[in-house]
Amino acid sequence: MTRIIAIIKKELLLDARQKNLILALILYTVTNSYVAYKAFFNMPKMSWNSVFLIIFLYIGLNTILKSFGGRYSNRYLHYYSYYNPVELLIAKIIYNFVLLFILSAFLGLILLLFTNHQMADWSLFLLSLLAGCFGISCCYSVISLMSVKSNTNATIFSVLALPLAFPILLTMLKLNANSLGLINDTDIYTDVLILGAIAMMFLSISLVVFPSLWRS
Repeated sequence: MTRIIAIIKKELLLDARQKNLILALILYTVTNSYVAYKAFFNMPKMSWNSVFLIIFLYIGLNTILKSFGGRYSNRYLHYYSYYNPVELLIAKIIYNFVLLFILSAFLGLILLLFTNHQMADWSLFLLSLLAGCFGISCCYSVISLMSVKSNTNATIFSVLALPLAFPILLTMLKLNANSLGLINDTDIYTDVLILGAIAMMFLSISLVVFPSLWRS
């Protein structure tokens, strides 16, 4: 855990030195929210749910793509010499998860502010967001490394990321509909468990695949 925490601190320090990356993500979030609001003007809750998940997906793409981008290629020997691949993966997933959750929660607040909608169940919404961000972080962190290793950068990342995120998005769509009061499902915590299971499945696959990609 000491080594994992050290990697997370290093990532935080690097992002602090490149504030333009984080500010660009915040600007991307606000701009997309405003454009969606102006496009719908009187956005119903059902459309709010869909718009939120679409923007959430692309925030995840832009946030996690940088995990193994230029920063990775410039420091590959440093990473390879000092870190165990599993430790590096766990640190990257934790960092990406926290960053994505903060940006996604900010996205939800901005969209609610623009549309004047009220969340019926904040605890369920945040629970759905936590599990969804964790699953996306596990899935996208490994795909980001694959895109760098194949020298195709964002191409393979976009092609693989969207289909793999599909089950996460569908489950979040249902949970968010409950959070907004659009539907009343008495079995919502089963959906939460399903979403958590999908996230753990992606984590398990990542832990198996990542060391091989790392050494290739």
